[in-house]
Amino acid sequence: MDQDLKRIAARIRGWRDEAGLTLQQLGDRSGVSASTIHKIENLQTVPTIAVLLKVANGLNRRPSELLSDIEMESRTGLLRRAERAHFDFGPRAGVEHLVRMIPRNRLDLWRVILQPGAGAGADGVAWQFQGEVILLCEAGIVGCEVADAAYRLEPGDTLHFDTSVPHCWVAEGGEPATLTIFALLPDRLQGDLMTRMASVTARAPIDGQEVDLRLSPRPAARRASTDIPSD
Repeated sequence: MDQDLKRIAARIRGWRDEAGLTLQQLGDRSGVSASTIHKIENLQTVPTIAVLLKVANGLNRRPSELLSDIEMESRTGLLRRAERAHFDFGPRAGVEHLVRMIPRNRLDLWRVILQPGAGAGADGVAWQFQGEVILLCEAGIVGCEVADAAYRLEPGDTLHFDTSVPHCWVAEGGEPATLTIFALLPDRLQGDLMTRMASVTARAPIDGQEVDLRLSPRPAARRASTDIPSD
């Protein structure tokens, strides 16, 4: 553990120096206080996962570069089935991260299990960000909207689209749906997603609360968001 903390501290200090950031500047960018970052760099505190994810995001680094056991030079990430991370976004959706990320790469892979009526596009706000996604429907029915086009995915169907256009996807048909999601996401969005997951798993669920993946009844038209909808 001590060696892991020393490696993390050295990476944060090295990346901050490389970026030419003061403690205060990194604190402003990450949402973590300058004093906390100073203590992390000098091994005066044991940071939580959520704090480390925020710091990595503030440094525009992949969280895996900071937390992974593999060396930064490695270009291979092996993830055993038993090591997969699972997250519950309230009572309506479960997410499984299917890959171990390798440094400076943005390709990601997720499995999402949605209860009926849950999906991306909460409260009538379509998702929109720079990236690329392939949805593979494994079970159930998933209704998708990309720009002005509507699609209905059944088991075995895939939908590949540019995420810079407004889009949403939701489980339909009264049964849960399972999606495998292949994604190319910008570093900022990837870091934000990992940070939110850390915050979700760090607190007890509240009855009836749905985080990030909640979906209200579809309105006639959706307005686009440039980021993942917040709680």
